[in-house]
Amino acid sequence: MVYTIVVHLQSLPDKVEEVKAKLVEAASVYRKDKETLDWHVMQDPKDATKFCIVERYEKESSQEYHLNNPTFDPYVVPRLAKPMDLTRWEEM
Repeated sequence: MVYTIVVHLQSLPDKVEEVKAKLVEAASVYRKDKETLDWHVMQDPKDATKFCIVERYEKESSQEYHLNNPTFDPYVVPRLAKPMDLTRWEEM
């Protein structure tokens, strides 16, 4: 069964381009992690500060490879308007 994580995040208004660039960079890195099926990044067309990430893994334990590749959080978290909203799913 495919294990999916959905993350909603909102950047500070003056940090949109920095967060966007890091998301694009992170996607290109994380898509290559072992057992990662895909790592999609989206931006709200009505509010440029809002982003969504959909991370798809072969199984729940597959996210460990991603968690051991910490290029994202230390850079992005200080540029967010509020904490990330993360939910975990199993695809049917």
